[in-house]
Amino acid sequence: MAIVKAPTKTDLSGKCSRWRVILYNPSTHKQEWHTVSGSKRDAQTFERQQKTRLASGIYIAKHERRTFADVAEMFIKERQARARRAGTVYVYRNVLKSHLLRVFGSREVGSIRRSDIADHFQRMREKGASVQTVNRTLRTMKAVLFFALERELVERNVMQRFRPFEGGKDEPHVNRGAFSEVEVQAILAAARPNERALIGLLCLTGLRPGEAYALDWSAVDLQAGSVRVLRSWDHRGQTFVAPKTKAGERVVPLSGWLVAELEAHCERVGGEGLVFANRNGKPMNPSNVRRDIWLPLRKRAGVRSLDLYSLRHTFASLGRTAGESAFNVARMMGHARSMLVDSVYAHTMQSGMASVAESVTARALGMKPQLRVIEGGNPPDIREALDNSSARKPGKAVGNL
Repeated sequence: MAIVKAPTKTDLSGKCSRWRVILYNPSTHKQEWHTVSGSKRDAQTFERQQKTRLASGIYIAKHERRTFADVAEMFIKERQARARRAGTVYVYRNVLKSHLLRVFGSREVGSIRRSDIADHFQRMREKGASVQTVNRTLRTMKAVLFFALERELVERNVMQRFRPFEGGKDEPHVNRGAFSEVEVQAILAAARPNERALIGLLCLTGLRPGEAYALDWSAVDLQAGSVRVLRSWDHRGQTFVAPKTKAGERVVPLSGWLVAELEAHCERVGGEGLVFANRNGKPMNPSNVRRDIWLPLRKRAGVRSLDLYSLRHTFASLGRTAGESAFNVARMMGHARSMLVDSVYAHTMQSGMASVAESVTARALGMKPQLRVIEGGNPPDIREALDNSSARKPGKAVGNL
């Protein structure tokens, strides 16, 4: 083993910022040359580390070493082979290309230090990257290094226990939460006849939008009052995929009101193929749903500017505040663990706590509980919408919202 100088052209006379560390690998019976940038002390430290690794049997031969770019490409191929959603793979590719490969791509993956990554994230913040962007990059870096650890390309993941950045509350982000009961009533009252089935299904069953777009009439049993969730629509990949989790394949019961709306929708569209389709009979485009249905509906209802996925959060919030167990709410939503309902959707429980306070006060004082009024005045009365729906289907029982 030896350390020799390998100065760069920019080094001043008598100075050296690059060294060659020569190691003998007894497994291959060959000498391996390693380039170390820095001082001679850095080269000596590197040499001691490699000697320790050789002695303990965890030394990675140079011909087996990979650059970060190589590992990243292997990681993407492995994710595709595991049939990960196209949207997920797209995010990985985008983050790697935009924030990681330019800095770490040419470096040997085992030589990347924790401090290098921390410095890079700090520079991202200083250049104006949002906390969300930095944390997304952090999660991608951690996933790639865990993959490298599983493939024995590194001896440890330097990103382990690397805490995400906090703050960024004032930065632009997806506005997501849960609507209150009054807001739900306003939304359903403002929804047009051809919109109520979709909006009601998302809000009153907790289906993911992709699951609703993939729903086929063959999976809808209006007689039994249920739908069977068997797949989801991956818009970015333009394909049907299995539900997000194994528990996502489930039978979801429908309320009487929702059954009536789906029956009316069935009469309008013919009851064949997809339940919610575009003019060509294909799954709806999420961007078009947002532009043509959700944004105008939200404006007509006069409710807060939350995104469409917030209807799923709303279902969890209303279910829990109505006294339903986390287990049952989780089964409806397609979660295997009930703790996810309260941990993931905990921010949606504020309206529930407010209603608890109202109920407790009313019971203590012998009064009737009063619903809080959202900003902008009283919403349209949902009972009128329900009456219209039931009048369209005589003899059909309409369940409570």
